[in-house]
Amino acid sequence: VEMGNTLESVKDEIDNKLFLYQTPAFQWIPSSVYRYDDFKESLYIMATEGVAGKKFYIGENDVENGHVYGLVNIAAFLAQSMKETIQYDACDENSWDL
Repeated sequence: VEMGNTLESVKDEIDNKLFLYQTPAFQWIPSSVYRYDDFKESLYIMATEGVAGKKFYIGENDVENGHVYGLVNIAAFLAQSMKETIQYDACDENSWDL
């Protein structure tokens, strides 16, 4: 619950300051592919159902400040995603699990 509230409180910043891509003119503008609402829905599915037996770790409810571990994991994921795809407004992440 705390993690969801934290993310919701910064959803506009995520859309307009984080999910940016670089144009050919070297300008940074909001992505047309990556949007907060889609991210939130995908995160929920990956945290609860997962894919191929793997789930996205979002922290634990029974640990003090457990949501902080989830937020750090999200930050690491988004940093990697920015490096590989968001900055190009592309949707073709690499999978290193194979």
